[in-house]
Amino acid sequence: MPMRRPISGTLRHARSRRYDPAAVSSSSFSKPRVTSFLALAAGAALLLAPASASAITAVPRSGGSPNANAIADLYNIIMFFGMIVFLAVEVFLIRSILKYRASTGAVASGPTDNNKLEIGWTIGAVGLVAVLAAGTFIMLPDITTPPNGQPIAEFAQSSASASLVSTPNPPDGKKITINVTGRQFIWRYTYGNKLDSPFAYTQMVAPAETVVVLRIQATDVIHSWWIPALGGKFDAVPGSTNYTWFKAPAPKNAAGDVYTGQCAELCGRQHANMLASVRIVTHAAFKVWLADANQQSIKTRQKLTRQGQITDLTPPS
Repeated sequence: MPMRRPISGTLRHARSRRYDPAAVSSSSFSKPRVTSFLALAAGAALLLAPASASAITAVPRSGGSPNANAIADLYNIIMFFGMIVFLAVEVFLIRSILKYRASTGAVASGPTDNNKLEIGWTIGAVGLVAVLAAGTFIMLPDITTPPNGQPIAEFAQSSASASLVSTPNPPDGKKITINVTGRQFIWRYTYGNKLDSPFAYTQMVAPAETVVVLRIQATDVIHSWWIPALGGKFDAVPGSTNYTWFKAPAPKNAAGDVYTGQCAELCGRQHANMLASVRIVTHAAFKVWLADANQQSIKTRQKLTRQGQITDLTPPS
């Protein structure tokens, strides 16, 4: 039979020790631990606070369109409730650590049940989710349905195609539709469905205070159209059509206000160069730009071709 190893005096002493409430209550919380907790709290505050001097903030950009504003408002509401839950859990956790700390070798007490507490936090979690869901559905029409805007001649009529979402349409039906086509590695904007329709690359030009519906497609791989201040992100999928919209306010500058973004889907080796921007101008300036849009766009394409950002499609001589 195997021989049993003798139990050392130290181990026998540790097993025989019992929990001493007086020793635990009199133990002091060391300064290094206090410093660690303060450093953790300061780090969390820095991560949660918005960076005023940085382009990266704790909330989505807004101010360029009603749907972008609604998205930011909904995000702020959810973040507010999330912060309350986070702080409540952290306070409860830190309080428990401080109150029920024990010295090395103390024997923990057995598990206990508290049905009221368990039922209470279950009902609270379900109620919080219900409130957030109700608020989301209440605010959803402001994100998906455009309001009325200033009337303007429409350049593009949406044709029948596979669509990921329904076509946005303001109550009065007055809008301008712009085809947004993603390809490696450039955005093309076409103002109509004819061969001679005005078009542009990289920067879209749109009239102010007008509902602009974007018909988003791709010719090669999946891209993603996203101008944060003008609304949510939508994928450009080959073989399918996606739709979004924006309604920008009147420009503050004579040259127009520019909202920037880029392709938000990894689409190839030059994905980082696939920038996008929207310049909002007055109706008069928009008509002037349309008259010369194609010539300017041809020069832009030639420049990007020389830089190697897009493939040269010129047939060999």
